[in-house]
Amino acid sequence: MFKATLSVRARILAIALIPSVALFAVGAGAAIYLVTQGLHARDWSGEVDRGTTPGIAFAQTVQEERRLTLLKLGGDQQSAQALPAQRAKVDTALTDVRAAGDVLAKLNPGAMANASSMFDQLKQQVAAMRQRIDAGVVPVADTYSFFNQLLSVVSIGMQGVSRSAPDSGTASEEATATALFQVAESMSRSNALAASAISSGGLTAAQLQEYTYQVGAYRTQIQNLLPTLTPDEQARFQALAASPAWQQLSAMESAIGQRGTAPVGARNVPALPLGVPDWQNAATTVSGQLLDLWRSHHKYAEQFAYDNGSKTATNSIWGGVAVLVIAIVAFLITLRLSSRFIGRLKRLRGETLALADERLPDIMDRLRDGESVDLAAEATPLDYGSDEIGQVAEAFNRAQHAAVAAAVTEAKTREGVNAVFLNIAHRSQIVVHRQLEILDKAEYKQEDPEQLDMLFQLDHLATRERRNAENLIILGGEQPGRRWRNPVPLVELVRGAVAETEDYARVRTARLPEVSIVGSVVADLIHLLAELVDNATSFSPPESRVEVTGNIVGKGVVVEITDQGLGMPPEELARVNETLRNPPDFSVTTLSSDSRLGMFVVAQLANRNDAAVRLVDSDYGGIRAIVLIPSSLIAVEAPMSTTERTESVGRARRRRPSISDDAAQSTRAGRTDAAGAGTMVATWPSEEPPMTPPVPEPPA
Repeated sequence: MFKATLSVRARILAIALIPSVALFAVGAGAAIYLVTQGLHARDWSGEVDRGTTPGIAFAQTVQEERRLTLLKLGGDQQSAQALPAQRAKVDTALTDVRAAGDVLAKLNPGAMANASSMFDQLKQQVAAMRQRIDAGVVPVADTYSFFNQLLSVVSIGMQGVSRSAPDSGTASEEATATALFQVAESMSRSNALAASAISSGGLTAAQLQEYTYQVGAYRTQIQNLLPTLTPDEQARFQALAASPAWQQLSAMESAIGQRGTAPVGARNVPALPLGVPDWQNAATTVSGQLLDLWRSHHKYAEQFAYDNGSKTATNSIWGGVAVLVIAIVAFLITLRLSSRFIGRLKRLRGETLALADERLPDIMDRLRDGESVDLAAEATPLDYGSDEIGQVAEAFNRAQHAAVAAAVTEAKTREGVNAVFLNIAHRSQIVVHRQLEILDKAEYKQEDPEQLDMLFQLDHLATRERRNAENLIILGGEQPGRRWRNPVPLVELVRGAVAETEDYARVRTARLPEVSIVGSVVADLIHLLAELVDNATSFSPPESRVEVTGNIVGKGVVVEITDQGLGMPPEELARVNETLRNPPDFSVTTLSSDSRLGMFVVAQLANRNDAAVRLVDSDYGGIRAIVLIPSSLIAVEAPMSTTERTESVGRARRRRPSISDDAAQSTRAGRTDAAGAGTMVATWPSEEPPMTPPVPEPPA
């Protein structure tokens, strides 16, 4: 994924950004979840308040109907008169609580579904049960059980609400509220059962057992719930326990328990401390206080859920903001550190590139030119500390020292090889010049045409040997030795170049411009043209011609050499032209890869004299070499007259320069070591330009 398309800076930022984004995503996700939970707790509180308020009213009205119904069944006529109005209240509460059940069903569908199903079945039985009660065909136990089941729906609903609480704290408080409802329900059940039994004459054994259980249950449970109530609720219960109503109810419950199953009015049985009306008034007061405690704690649980949800949502929002700030700060810190790191890398890259592109090439060029280089001063070390970047810089320092040391060693080696190379070339050049002098003398004295022709052939071979030796000297970086002080006509320069070619008879020279070339470059241009002409004759058929033409152009004089050979492949032609434009450094490796030594010599000579040489395909299928001699090399003086040239020709029958005596003596006494070999230079008479060799006269 991240192969080479990303920079180091982008990768470092990605490494820093990914954990920051992950941290922000986790924090934002957690914050969103907690905010959602907090909002859900607030919504839950509102939904529970809407659903439980009708349930509380329903519990109060049903408990009162149960009490009045049991009193009626016990024979209390006053209760029978109040019963119709209470039944109307219960019918209204039944409708309201059914709608509230649908609201609570959204919070805990599983638990509320069972409660709703049970409630619907009991609701359908309410009317029939009332008719049977009015007809007096329903036992007290069945009536008691029916109303207990109807009120148990409220307890089941409260338990479902507790299980749907948004958090454990709210669930605990809802469980306490449910337990308070069960306390009030147990107290109401015991009171209704005892009131019915006392009104009818006394408790049966079963009723006494149920009564004792309910009284003990609510008394024990209220004591257990006291620590879980709020301080206000605890104070309210303490006030209730100290109230006359609670004391009267407790006295009646104790007295009824002590009487057991004894009938009312029996002898030797203590009388009840209160009458039924006072007893029921006290019981109603206590039941109302207990239901108020239930209602109060249920409201407290709702408010607890609301406050906890709001707090959770607020804290989550702040937590999400904190995570976002931390992620941004972490990313900014990483960005700053990475920027400093990348800055160091950029500086290291800039200095290493400057070292590789500027300082090292400059040192190499100076070493190549023979200058002495102080490694300590030139190879400035890179200082980037001792960390990993510093270690990389130290590696570059070592590479720099190794490269410069290798360059120094190579320069010394090349200098020594070049000195030996030039020494051998100069020795060969001296030998060839002596050979040419001997051939000159032999040609002057020879009268036999056949022998003279053989001498001419030897003369041409020696001339080629001299050019080869000069090639080596040129490639070694020195001048070949021949000099001209005066300007030379272009036609004579071209004839001199053709004369150094073995197959000069195949070369046809067209009319050339009447211009003269400055004497300082004549030797180089003769050598350059001779190499091109020799190349044209060597790579063309023996029977073909080589045309040499010239013309004056805007930038100087152009000399074109055209052969009729097989030409060159486009790739090879492009490579040779590149060599001619940018002559490479002379080295054994470079020359060993290409056997065309003449092209290297031509490139060196052209570059030395600001001339331009280019090879193109000719119209005959061969190669046309185009030599542009710049205007700066054209002499402004008038060239030598015909008479002067004739006199010059007369002074030298061979028209070939000879080595001077001083040069010969210095050559003979030259040192043979590498340093001294490069100082031997042959000078040539400047007044004798090269001419074409004479054609031997036919035999008599």
